Amino acid sequence: MSLNVPHCVSACCAAGKFVTFVAALSALRFWTLLAPAVDLRPKTTRVVASEPKVGASSFTLAHMVPGCTMERGYANRHIIGPERFGVSSPKECMGYCRQSQCNCWSWKDDGFCRTGKAEKCTYIASEDDDRWMYGSCNPEQRTPAPVKVAPMPVPGPLVPSPVAAKFVPRPSPAPVSKQGQGEGVMPSTASPTQLASTELKPGAETVLPDTSKADSSVCPVLLITHQRAGYLQRALQSIFEHRVRPETNPVIASQDGDNADVRSVLQKYEATGQLKFLQFSPKTFMPTGYQRLCAHYGWAFSQIFDVLGYEQAIVLEEDLEIASDFFSYFQATLPLLRSDSNLFCVSAWNDNGKPELAQNSTAIYRSDFFPGLGWMLLRSFWSEVKKKWPKEYWDDFLRRTDIRLERQCLRPEVSRTHTFGEKGVSRGQYYKAHLVSNHLNEKPVDWTSMNLSHVATPAAFDAFLTQQVNAAKKFRFDELEKVAQFDQPVAIRYDDKQWKRVAHHFGLMEDDKAGIRRGSYKGVLPFTWHQQPAYLVRDWPMV
Repeated sequence: MSLNVPHCVSACCAAGKFVTFVAALSALRFWTLLAPAVDLRPKTTRVVASEPKVGASSFTLAHMVPGCTMERGYANRHIIGPERFGVSSPKECMGYCRQSQCNCWSWKDDGFCRTGKAEKCTYIASEDDDRWMYGSCNPEQRTPAPVKVAPMPVPGPLVPSPVAAKFVPRPSPAPVSKQGQGEGVMPSTASPTQLASTELKPGAETVLPDTSKADSSVCPVLLITHQRAGYLQRALQSIFEHRVRPETNPVIASQDGDNADVRSVLQKYEATGQLKFLQFSPKTFMPTGYQRLCAHYGWAFSQIFDVLGYEQAIVLEEDLEIASDFFSYFQATLPLLRSDSNLFCVSAWNDNGKPELAQNSTAIYRSDFFPGLGWMLLRSFWSEVKKKWPKEYWDDFLRRTDIRLERQCLRPEVSRTHTFGEKGVSRGQYYKAHLVSNHLNEKPVDWTSMNLSHVATPAAFDAFLTQQVNAAKKFRFDELEKVAQFDQPVAIRYDDKQWKRVAHHFGLMEDDKAGIRRGSYKGVLPFTWHQQPAYLVRDWPMV
């Protein structure tokens, strides 16, 4: 019998590999049974005596609040509660948690803080764990104030009261409103002219009168606010300084969250009858400030139009102050907005409102671009867009071609609002380059006495703009360097590929949204240059 050596070698090698595999498997099983479970999550922050470094990992027990714990990692998705921005340390975030009686907090080294309730205040895996801190807090034990018991009065004879008692109808069960991600118990009807004195806080029943006889001339100011109490105070002072008809322009503030300082400012003005306020408290998690702001806007519009029944509203934010003729401007333009289906808003803001570019205080234009920053809309427009309301970037949503539908907004040359909000959700985007220098009108105009027929319809404005452009002295953009002085209106023609150079030359905002440049109408951008009317034109309406 002959021996096949290669086959034997192969068989031996295979057997050897099998024995090695079985041995390794047995060892692994033995280790699994004996070894303790390994916690792979980031470890609790260790206290070390070293110089602090930038980032979440630098914070130690010295940065803690009594009654709270602190660990490194991410727990944000567990928490239902308000978000804050610009929070400098985990200790400050813990402080907010203790003040609001929350049981879980989460902080990121970019200043984001979320506090609220969580069934489990535990770690969740995240790609940037090293930037997050989180922990739990025990609610502060507050000793209730002693209740003073007044002595029982001695019953006397029943006599009619000389003052008629106020009749408050018994409310029917209140439906739950879930507009814009906010949830709250709100009555289905209310009178725009007789808003209840109690703040409209989700979760609390509010008795509001019937809306069947609502005054359609009332145009409330909806003021969106979150957590910047100082800004809010400044905005409210500006509104009440220039508002002349409180019965026509009642102020309704909508607060996102439960910031104590903001609430204190609102309650102060509410106590004097100057405003009423709603409170937006979403019960679903929104990971970004933009999403939360968008949901707040949608919810607030639903309360103003669907619940309270107003026909129109002026929208402001807590970082805007207004010009003295702000309300005159909206009073004069409201009839135009109502009568022209080609308009969907009126804005008090000009994106290119720097002093050198905006000097004619009586000038008003139609624009294909939605400016925002102090604007008015009708309930009919809200009814049209509310079912499409986006999850974030509500202003860019209104600039979309499928939402705008070739409609325009009215806007002034000189802004009637000014933003001082460098700190906010947008982190100061464009603020230093453009917004801070956008000046507020200082030459009051009685807008109700102005002839606004040239902006009343698209046809009227087309005719007006055609006449203005073709009466002006015409140049091509490349020829401007040869012009010694501007002593009359000018129309400057440019090509699209030159736009960034053109914008930089004049100091205009160079971005566009949905292909529309800020402040423009059919590609024409009116502004002031060297104290003369100027028109940037691509083609139309030059002849």
